[in-house]
Amino acid sequence: MVELNLSVVLQILQTTGILVGIFYYVMTLRNTQKNRMIEMVFRRASERNVEWNQMAREVHEMGYGWNTVEEFFDKYHYLKTPELTAKRVTVLNMLNAWGFLLKEGVIEVDFICRLHTPSFIINMWERNELLIKDNRERAVDPEIRKDFEYLYNAVKRKYPHLGEVSFAWDDARDRIISQSSNLEESQ
Repeated sequence: MVELNLSVVLQILQTTGILVGIFYYVMTLRNTQKNRMIEMVFRRASERNVEWNQMAREVHEMGYGWNTVEEFFDKYHYLKTPELTAKRVTVLNMLNAWGFLLKEGVIEVDFICRLHTPSFIINMWERNELLIKDNRERAVDPEIRKDFEYLYNAVKRKYPHLGEVSFAWDDARDRIISQSSNLEESQ
């Protein structure tokens, strides 16, 4: 049997203290890294809030009026609409970044859904899924927008009842177009 004398007890306490110190240091580093990533995302989001909302609206509207990839590119080819293409890429990149942070465990899906409505995330994926999958095939890169897809799947699991929804501006636009058509027909 091992005798516990003062020097053995001190060595055990020292070893325990070192292990606790290492654990504390690692946890502090991980928390600091998470906080920096979240701070970076919030800083960028707050700087672009109005711009982001405008881009998201315009990108959302790009989801209408086409049924195939060819029809989309006939209407929105990057040479025809470079500004819209840049906005679409920016929105999709941001959603891809959220998916990356979610996959890495830096943030949780509830946190993202407090910043963006779940229907926005679901809608953006469903409107762009055909294009993203076509892009993966053409580029022979199955990783394109994988983190956005991961985000979509996580949000869809949490909110399975949400699907294709129309935003308020879609309803308003349709109402205005309908009223304009009715006025023209009556004249």
